[in-house]
Amino acid sequence: MTPIGHSLVGMAIGVVCMPRYKGFLPKAAILTGFIALANLPDWRLPGWGHTRYEISHSVFVNLALIIVFAVLLRLCNPIRTGIASWPVILGGAAAWLSHLLLDSFYNHGLGVAIFWPLSTARLALPMPWFRALPSSPPPLTIDTFYIYLVELLFYGPILLVAIGWRYWRFRRMSTKKHIIY
Repeated sequence: MTPIGHSLVGMAIGVVCMPRYKGFLPKAAILTGFIALANLPDWRLPGWGHTRYEISHSVFVNLALIIVFAVLLRLCNPIRTGIASWPVILGGAAAWLSHLLLDSFYNHGLGVAIFWPLSTARLALPMPWFRALPSSPPPLTIDTFYIYLVELLFYGPILLVAIGWRYWRFRRMSTKKHIIY
């Protein structure tokens, strides 16, 4: 999978979970964080990413890391009302874990070692229109652009629905001020 699909889904989850901020910078910072979380299992770190696919794509390893980060965020009092609110933490966890599900959609034949270290089983839910990139970094070819375009056309509408839902939600809240959400 390319970072395009992961980023679009992470941003969609961020749009839904982000508190109501005024101004561009707080929103951009939160959405950047959600994009980073959605791509985190592929980060090129020692013993992580595609060099240790079974570790970085294990639901158990990722849940343990999510719990550690959530506890650390909740302990930081100054940011508790913003980025450490429960909707943002739960949304960040969903964005992070979405990576594992999205990777299972690709027909590269590997599947995702989602249950490592408890099982060597691999989750594979291949969708025929998704193809993996031939190498990393990929060559700039028509085929590469096609792979990017398919992800944009498939995951882009998810982001548009999230933006529409957020607009509808906050517009509804501003017209019904007497109702507490």
